[in-house]
Amino acid sequence: MNTMSILTQILQKVHKPGRYIGGEINSVRKLFKTDTISFALAFPDIYEIGMSHLGLVTVYHLLNEIENVNCERVFAPWHDMEAEMKKEGIPLFTLESKKPVREFDFFGFSMTYELNCTNILNMLSLSDVSILSKDRKEDEPIVVAGGGANCNPEPMSDFIDIFVIGDAEELLPEFMEMYASMKNTNMSRNDKLLRLSGIEGIYVPRFYSGEYEGNMFKGLNRLTDGAPACIKKRAVMDLDKAYYPVKQLVPYIKVIHDRISMEIMRGCPNRCRFCQAGYISRPLRLRKVETIINKCLETYKHTGHNQISLLSLSSVNYPYLAELIKALNGTFEKYGVGLSIPSLRIDESFYEVPEMIAIIKKTSLTFAPETALMELQKAIGKETNFDIFCKSVLEAYTHGWEKLKLYFMIGFPGDPEKEISSICKWTETISQLRTRVGKGPAEIKASINPFVPKPHTPFQWLGMQDENFFSRQKDILLGKKYKRLKFEVHDVPKSLLEGALSRGDRLTGKIIFSAWKKGARFDAWPEFFNFSIWDEAFKENGRDLSKEAARFIPLEDPLPWGHIDVGTDVAKLKSELLESGFYK
Repeated sequence: MNTMSILTQILQKVHKPGRYIGGEINSVRKLFKTDTISFALAFPDIYEIGMSHLGLVTVYHLLNEIENVNCERVFAPWHDMEAEMKKEGIPLFTLESKKPVREFDFFGFSMTYELNCTNILNMLSLSDVSILSKDRKEDEPIVVAGGGANCNPEPMSDFIDIFVIGDAEELLPEFMEMYASMKNTNMSRNDKLLRLSGIEGIYVPRFYSGEYEGNMFKGLNRLTDGAPACIKKRAVMDLDKAYYPVKQLVPYIKVIHDRISMEIMRGCPNRCRFCQAGYISRPLRLRKVETIINKCLETYKHTGHNQISLLSLSSVNYPYLAELIKALNGTFEKYGVGLSIPSLRIDESFYEVPEMIAIIKKTSLTFAPETALMELQKAIGKETNFDIFCKSVLEAYTHGWEKLKLYFMIGFPGDPEKEISSICKWTETISQLRTRVGKGPAEIKASINPFVPKPHTPFQWLGMQDENFFSRQKDILLGKKYKRLKFEVHDVPKSLLEGALSRGDRLTGKIIFSAWKKGARFDAWPEFFNFSIWDEAFKENGRDLSKEAARFIPLEDPLPWGHIDVGTDVAKLKSELLESGFYK
């Protein structure tokens, strides 16, 4: 029985076979030729999540528009599919051609979240690709990783051949052109990687080694002449000219975000000291209103989606937002297409033009004040004027909103009891505001997340609070009973792991490998995350998970990610940290 026949039988046994069949509207199927560069584009989570990621869709179409490149998709198979594939001896395959991933030139991962790391190892294993970069043979794919989690690539450096640092739109065509000149030559894998490392934004970890005293990182050494001493982030400077996929894929099954995703701004004008995305995505770049309208129209013609989501780190700070929303409404109202803004910063411009609120689809509205304490707001660089916040919320209630979602963080240095009580007071006040428009209190959902220090931010030297601290705060919050208020506290052990991984070094890779061997999979999923596996993996490798998350890094110590230049001034970051008063 051939592979396709076996696959057909397998798909009748698994949950949601639509995850694996491909052939969606606007998917691309190209022939494989001798000079074709084949690229298996992977998202280390299930289809529904990966297909909702604009970055993945952008890279997919960008590569396929290059004549001699054939890019096909692959996602992490769910547990039932993985079991059936192992039972029948079927390796991981791409959706478009069902070709085994191992037969591709490149196996490229989108790394958006640290807790997807074990899924990457599992997908390598299911593809029969060597887990460790140093073990890969000449005929195995070159393993590439791009995405926001790459700003500290060191924990995954044992497994990834090439990291793409920064924006991909201009880098990837240059990357493919250089590889094409080497593809059908006798150059060794190592020599190809060395040449590719000369492209700005490319980091090849095999050309460097970590220096340690025991488990303490002391620096990174360059092993190979020709490899850059510092890897500079690649940045697209003109967002209007940047590639945008108007022929977006239309899945056959329901995905997380089934809509037109339009990036209106890259970077962020705010300087929130905890926000890694804000620092690594600088400088601020805008798309013009006219460009956005035209791109949305083209995308609508190719997809028929009935919703447009305006994406950026802080959409309310897009300077032409009111003009944009009016124009989009005027253009798409006749098609029955709605608009949404995923999250908003509390700002006077929010209620400046009432139409801006009135025409947005009246679903749950999201604000992220982060903290309700004025002294903490100043320290973290995100000051929220409570009067302006109330005006914004009241305007939303006036225009029909009934539900709000608020995001807060806990675990900053300071008085935890005062921090919790202020969150409760703010949330209750915001709920009661709705009575001013002649209706009952609003339903408020407050999401509480532990503070996780991240690389390339002023707080990268800080440690997290311990598990007991967060557990106490969680018990206090969940113990409070309000009729229309709901508090949700993010999984504390998972946050501690995120903190330990995000500031990890090369030795952290051994821990990731151990955890995967012990069965860690889908760690981002609450029902599959197993803290004890990770705790054991850390201990086996001479480290303590909780201590790694809580570790304060002396300002004079080298940072494992110090060779990655994302455009931030380290001296300035130190100055901001000291100004916050958090570093004692």
